[in-house]
Amino acid sequence: MSQLRKRIVFGLGIGISVGGVLLAGGWVFTFFLAAAVFVGSREYFELVRSGGITKGMTPPPRYVSRVCSVICPLMPTLTLYYGQIDVSVTSAAFVVAMPLLPQRGNPRFAQLSSTMFGLFYCGYLPCLWVKHVV
Repeated sequence: MSQLRKRIVFGLGIGISVGGVLLAGGWVFTFFLAAAVFVGSREYFELVRSGGITKGMTPPPRYVSRVCSVICPLMPTLTLYYGQIDVSVTSAAFVVAMPLLPQRGNPRFAQLSSTMFGLFYCGYLPCLWVKHVV
């Protein structure tokens, strides 16, 4: 019974705090969303790097995943500030893809696809949330 009580109390605490952030909107919502996006993008790229994808697939270089993890939380912030996502989305895709293309040999499709998926999932999707919630 004690375990159930702890789950209910923590669930209510998390739900009320997230609901408060959501209702506050504006910069408060964007700041907390950008923090969650940064943690989520770091987690995603660590999963890709640790072999969480299929065996034999080469993960993207560490510097590309770090740049992408920095770009992802900036995108919702720029969306709130400028009100549009078109320039930041295109620029982010260009910045992330350019180091992958001139690699020696053929650029690995797994590297490019996992990086672009991370950028879409961790960067573009929160931009839409900021655009529609705020």
